[in-house]
Amino acid sequence: MQNETHPITVKTFLRTYNLIHLALVAGVFVSGFLIYMKTKVQELNLSYSGDVMFFVVPIMAISGIVAGNFLYAKNIKKLDSKTTLLEKLNGFQTAAIIRYALLEGPALLGIVAFINDGNQYFLIISLILLAWLIAQRPTRDKVERELKLEGLLKSEFQKVDKPLV
Repeated sequence: MQNETHPITVKTFLRTYNLIHLALVAGVFVSGFLIYMKTKVQELNLSYSGDVMFFVVPIMAISGIVAGNFLYAKNIKKLDSKTTLLEKLNGFQTAAIIRYALLEGPALLGIVAFINDGNQYFLIISLILLAWLIAQRPTRDKVERELKLEGLLKSEFQKVDKPLV
């Protein structure tokens, strides 16, 4: 049996990229929803009751957003020196996945804190992070804009079924 590899095209790249994003969003959403439904005793308590997670979760959420945006911008800037579209797309995907992970981690931490405490405050933080993660959804226009594609690279990017080299 031969191992058959299919060439990467802009279309397959975007499909894979969207699947990765969807899987991360679904992971946070499904785990949060299931935990919410299974937690019997819950309340919204916005005052500190001695649980250190009351401060850790929002600090991690803010840190995840800030660090994700910083690392994303830093990695995108490095792509200016890349010459092929495939190199740029692979670098873009790596930068985006790092950004997504830095949102997903604190969102899951908020869900875990909710399990321990039943305080919906943690779920609200996780929902905000989930909304921010959803807002980062990859689109063809966003990729083109973020990579500042021009000339031949833009033309190559618009040929969605052409194999990338």
